[in-house]
Amino acid sequence: MTVVVASVPTAVTLYSTPFGKTSFNIFPTNQVNIATATTTGGSWLSFQAPPSTPGFTFGTPYTINATPQPGMASGTYTGTVILTGSSNANDNQTIAVTLVVTDNPIIQVNNSALLISGAQGGPKVSVPITLVNIGEGNLSIGNANVTSSTADFLSATAANTNSIVVTADPGQLTPGLYTGTVSVTSNAANSAQVAIPVEFTVTASGQPTISQGGIVNIATFLADSIPQGGIAAFGDQFSATGSFYTNTTAPPLARQLGNVQVLVNGAAAPLYYVSRQQINFQMPYDLQAGQSTTVQVVSNNVSGNIRSVQITSAAPRILVWPSNVAQGWYGIIVNSDGSVSLPTTAGVQAFRSRPSKPLETITIYCIGLGQTNPGAVSGAPATAVPLEQVSGISVSVGSLPAVAAITPAFAGLTPTAVGLYQVNVTLPNNVPIGGSVPISLNANNVMATSPT
Repeated sequence: MTVVVASVPTAVTLYSTPFGKTSFNIFPTNQVNIATATTTGGSWLSFQAPPSTPGFTFGTPYTINATPQPGMASGTYTGTVILTGSSNANDNQTIAVTLVVTDNPIIQVNNSALLISGAQGGPKVSVPITLVNIGEGNLSIGNANVTSSTADFLSATAANTNSIVVTADPGQLTPGLYTGTVSVTSNAANSAQVAIPVEFTVTASGQPTISQGGIVNIATFLADSIPQGGIAAFGDQFSATGSFYTNTTAPPLARQLGNVQVLVNGAAAPLYYVSRQQINFQMPYDLQAGQSTTVQVVSNNVSGNIRSVQITSAAPRILVWPSNVAQGWYGIIVNSDGSVSLPTTAGVQAFRSRPSKPLETITIYCIGLGQTNPGAVSGAPATAVPLEQVSGISVSVGSLPAVAAITPAFAGLTPTAVGLYQVNVTLPNNVPIGGSVPISLNANNVMATSPT
């Protein structure tokens, strides 16, 4: 569990399993000296200073680590972190650190605001949030309670044992920014810490709007690095309520669906899917890594807002089955006999499923491996002759970092598909056995992981 703390706090409470580790980052304005001390539990508290060269830069964190020691039983332990030597008196603080060692579930807390957008007079916007348990035992969600800057625009409900659904209703709100907080009760040891900030942007009726942080990758729906060939955008008023559009013919992909276009640096991009609040599109392969790229939606000749994203050469992401389909977080991986790699108790409808075997060649489906050789064409189906391949790919099966990297037999675009990559790899004889074994995909030193 990692907590990011702006500036220097006076007190922090951390949670860990008996054999785990937790940390938090602090950001003093100047270089400081740090000393740690514990009053109970032994030497479980330590710190890591930023590199001494090229010199201190504000924004580079000091990391405070809390690591339960062998024999520490479940309970509460205390210590202090003392900062001295800064020319800014606000940096010179004594931080009271409380470590709770527990056998109960622990929710991984994300301090980032949930960004939602909607249109004035438009439909409610619902966003699912999965709460990750990094502790022990089974997580169980009780209630999801809300507070908001404007009454009644925000609501939340527990969807199942580890997720909630947050809903914002633009109703007749005037265009502007509205804020709120969703607090979750659960059986987690740190349940009281789970307060999710929400920012709801209401736009004027009629204008297509890409949400802040709304340009995401399609595997995780997170606004992280976007490679050539990456896809997806979220917002509102892309098309009429209840309407959606897909390609009705074989590739190449259309660059306009339902009178909707996505302009990337001013040029229409290939489209997979269009609805009121989601567009799946392809980032052109001719974009340069490191380039700042603009994205804009035009719907029925009405131009929307412009968002900028940074393009990277590769951002590998293993595609996963929806948790409500595969009853767990499993990669979309196909065995040598055409069955899908899942526990036999988690079969996906219309597919045969079974666990993968040692020495078997499996196919991992993914996105974000970037440009190929020979070069892929934006919106066009991948060719079978010649195969459009990617170099610099390796696969590891098992918990990092102790497992060896495997060179795949093939890595590249799936023939006849658009923007879909596959990695064919033979599992080693000593592959770990279990219902959920981590698998890691490395593309030119950029890592993606998924259980399988």
